[in-house]
Amino acid sequence: MVTLVIFIISLVLLALLFIMKSLEIYQGRKIFLEKQFENFDAWIAKILLKIKFWWSHVNFKNANLIFSWLVVSIKALAIGIKRRFDHEQTHFFTKREPNITKGKGSASFFLKNVSDYKKNLPEGRIEK
Repeated sequence: MVTLVIFIISLVLLALLFIMKSLEIYQGRKIFLEKQFENFDAWIAKILLKIKFWWSHVNFKNANLIFSWLVVSIKALAIGIKRRFDHEQTHFFTKREPNITKGKGSASFFLKNVSDYKKNLPEGRIEK
């Protein structure tokens, strides 16, 4: 069913494309997004010309220094990010050391309640 719906939508869009193109040819002017594409292409061409102009001024004798600086900067950035991540996530990655001096306490809440109850009883009086 989904395939049929996709096929019908694509068929309608294809028919719309042919109708729009025939109207463009008949009227002799561009209607459907052609002007926007031309403007966008001109904008991309200007950017590429600027990049080409600035690239022609690059001195390749210093390319090794630039590459080294780039590698060191990326390494420092990666180390900084890793330290920040490790600092924020330390409790996930570190195992807690058991405290030997601390008593283990009762094995269950019931036994803990019983032991607390016995401690609170007056001396010499134990209920049965």
